[in-house]
Amino acid sequence: MAGFVSLRSTLYGGEVPQFSAEVPSLLGVPIARTPADLKGADVAIIGIPQGGLASPGRMTNEWSDYGRAIDQMRLQSLRYGGYLPEHDIDIFDHLKVVDWGNAEIPKDDPERANENVVRMVAEALDAGCRVITVGGCVPTANYAVAKGVARATKGKIGTISLDAHGDCLDVLSPAIGRARPGPGTWQRRLWEHCQNVDPAKHVEIGMRGPRNVREMVETYRRNGARLYPAATVRQSGMATICAEAFPHAFDGMERTWFSLCMDVLDIGAIPDWGDEPMGLSAVDVVQAAHEAAKRGLDVMALHFVAPDSPGAQRLACYILVYLMAGWVMHDNPQAGKARP
Repeated sequence: MAGFVSLRSTLYGGEVPQFSAEVPSLLGVPIARTPADLKGADVAIIGIPQGGLASPGRMTNEWSDYGRAIDQMRLQSLRYGGYLPEHDIDIFDHLKVVDWGNAEIPKDDPERANENVVRMVAEALDAGCRVITVGGCVPTANYAVAKGVARATKGKIGTISLDAHGDCLDVLSPAIGRARPGPGTWQRRLWEHCQNVDPAKHVEIGMRGPRNVREMVETYRRNGARLYPAATVRQSGMATICAEAFPHAFDGMERTWFSLCMDVLDIGAIPDWGDEPMGLSAVDVVQAAHEAAKRGLDVMALHFVAPDSPGAQRLACYILVYLMAGWVMHDNPQAGKARP
């Protein structure tokens, strides 16, 4: 089996764990192959190798190959270690992180695919890990992740969602119906199917543009959720939004999860990929993930990572490292204090 070289292995020696001759672990962390391997880990990473469904206004196959992104991102991640100079933190000095591999996503069995993600997320939480899921599309990358959080949690669950679109419609089209979660509807189905995911403790950030409809805004307001369109982020700054909005998703909740759809980014934020204009910057998105972790976030679902886009995959790595630095700062309040 061919070996890989990472920044960390170059500097410190050692071998990069690998799932196959083509696929290393994310960030070169140890691999967990069974639930027993999660014992003692602080963070479990789960890949979701699923492509997206067709949705109005998109080519039929526009999202279909997105399942390839997670293993491509594992290769890109070997560029990085865990040290952040602005915080003087190396996440690997504080956290035991494991890559639990990919959830099995059968092409012709969406119910089984969802259940496989639900099970892995719930098992990792039950083992005492925080959870990061990477890759995939609706519904396995968001609905199924949140359902796994709900399965492992007795109390109420808050949600932070960064997305260009409000996915809280009751029905996207009569042909699709409302039986299954899908594009535009997965949040509504989640609230119906998981009674402990509280729609009143929902924070939606980054909506903009004419792929949204009034029903989405009215639904969030009726439920008591907090809504911050992308224009509000530009006007106020992400630091202000985090300080104002995040307590709504954390206070009184047993757990809080974060759904981060990469289409929340501005179309120009990544040179080789983009979906919608007038969106958030890379700095905005990294800052939001970091601040949520500092408040004690339990689960991050990072989805719609583009295949064949080194820029998108490298930004996704940044998001995850800064997220984990936030966890270090949450657990160790003195960590990350600026030095004179």
